[in-house]
Amino acid sequence: MTSTNETPPSQWRWDRFDAKKVTSVAWARRNCLGNDTDNPSTHHAMQRRVLQDEKAASRIIAGELHQFLHDAADITGMTYRCKLTGHTLACVNSKDIRLSWVQDGSAENLHRLAWMFYYYGTEIHKLGRSTLTHGEWVERKVMTAMNIAYVHLADLPIGQRTCLQQLYSKKFNDLRTNIMRLGNSCRHTSMIKKEQPKERGLFRKNFKRPKTTFFVTIGIQDNTPWEKVSSNGVDISGGYS
Repeated sequence: MTSTNETPPSQWRWDRFDAKKVTSVAWARRNCLGNDTDNPSTHHAMQRRVLQDEKAASRIIAGELHQFLHDAADITGMTYRCKLTGHTLACVNSKDIRLSWVQDGSAENLHRLAWMFYYYGTEIHKLGRSTLTHGEWVERKVMTAMNIAYVHLADLPIGQRTCLQQLYSKKFNDLRTNIMRLGNSCRHTSMIKKEQPKERGLFRKNFKRPKTTFFVTIGIQDNTPWEKVSSNGVDISGGYS
């Protein structure tokens, strides 16, 4: 008989922690099992453990997201101008991508960012990661690295995501928002988004956005009209698909 020293995976509820804010004691209490489930000290101990788990998962997700941005910038050929030397350099991290966005609000750069944030991780990534989106792939990587498995997935409401999926989305959205924030350093007022602007003549109720359709404006601060761009009229993929 062959014995193994493999440690059984730690069992997680799909809502083990609150990805939107600091996990409360009451939230963490859901994970308590056994005879001490009504003991307040057990609840506080579980909260500390859950927060540690969330922190560990966050580190892995953050690392994968920064690698994701590096790869996307490399594929699209995104560049920025170095403030010290004036040389044009390739973007290799989120800070560089932010500089590229601040310096260049052209249609070509808008295409790069749209492809990076709204297309690469969902559509293109599935072609090379066993049909998984980047978020799904990262979730599996976290589960493997931390040796965890979900339980009670049958209780997951339709349309609801697991805590790891929610944490991934929060970190991804935070990165995108930070990169594309407008400020005094921005040399343009261009913007791109996938949500339909609520403008007369453009907003349509029950509109189902095609995956290659986005909305752009070159003057978000002076009420310049939004325009819809898609693969039917503009190569929104920038030739990177």
